[in-house]
Amino acid sequence: MKEKVSFWRSFGVSLLWWTVIGIILGWGLFADDRDHANYLPYTHYFVWEAAEAYSWALLTPFLFLFTRRYPFDRQHWIQRLLQYALLTAGVIMVRPVLTGLAWFYRPDQHQSFGATVLHLGRKEMIGTIQIIIVLFILSAYQNARREARWRQLRQAELESRVSTAELQMLRMQLHPHFLFNSLQAATQLIHENPAAAEIVLQRLSELLRVALDDMRSMQVPLKQEIAFLKNYVEIQKQRFQERLDVRLEIAPDALPVPVPSLLLQPLVENAIHHGIGKNKGSDVVEVTAQRHGQELLLQVKNRASDLGSDTEPSGNGVGLKNTRARLQQMYGDQASLELTQLSPRGVCATVKLPVESPA
Repeated sequence: MKEKVSFWRSFGVSLLWWTVIGIILGWGLFADDRDHANYLPYTHYFVWEAAEAYSWALLTPFLFLFTRRYPFDRQHWIQRLLQYALLTAGVIMVRPVLTGLAWFYRPDQHQSFGATVLHLGRKEMIGTIQIIIVLFILSAYQNARREARWRQLRQAELESRVSTAELQMLRMQLHPHFLFNSLQAATQLIHENPAAAEIVLQRLSELLRVALDDMRSMQVPLKQEIAFLKNYVEIQKQRFQERLDVRLEIAPDALPVPVPSLLLQPLVENAIHHGIGKNKGSDVVEVTAQRHGQELLLQVKNRASDLGSDTEPSGNGVGLKNTRARLQQMYGDQASLELTQLSPRGVCATVKLPVESPA
């Protein structure tokens, strides 16, 4: 919806500016008369300059209202030209009447009211036309600025909606990916360990319930994200048993910090997949969270993978790609996700986020 302009606010601004102009012009006329030894009563300057200024103060809001409703454009330029010409003619006829009201100030009744109005009309016609043109130009300039500002706001609103839609799309991509991997883990356990498969499905149902509850929330407290992650880890432990050891080291002051929902799960999934998921033996996955001033540092480390062709630093997995895209959409350059090689072996995924007020 375009910005609405209050007529009464416009009238107030007009009254203020024309008062200032009237004072300046009245003082100039007074000073000029004094320089030429023309001594008229002080009220003469006040009455006639006030009538001059306030006649314009009354007309200006209507001129601005007209130009807002009937902007001058190329498509209707002939029609607009006639409309503006008629309005100008109307102002030329009305304004001398308004100014002529100062005639009722008795010391200046040198001629009849009608003669005074005709005299003012002839005397000030050219000046009236010039002021009307200036007011038309000023109003057109304000209309153009208002239109540009409205377009900027509209563009920002559309960009915000697009960003929100993209975030929702990324989350919708992430949920099926996570669901597929969890169901695959349960499928592998059905014949090998039915009890473990049952536990996996129970945990999965709990995770889906939490995920559906959080579908409308782009951010959740880190404490809630950790609780979600623990359920996911339990699913993976049923699959890998004693081969997988997941350790959480979360600083207490980091728990209430808002983070993107489903932020840690794809990072842990990536660490497990490229660790013991592709290598024999055991692995330790460490998840740490620390707050450093206005920055939250999250790290997910594993000790059984390398940054080789399977795990490029740029992150080719669905989870890593989506995580990077979501961070960019939500925080811009204030957030980052990097993969680094550990020594002698292992990979560390580091996420840096700006600390925002808890939701």
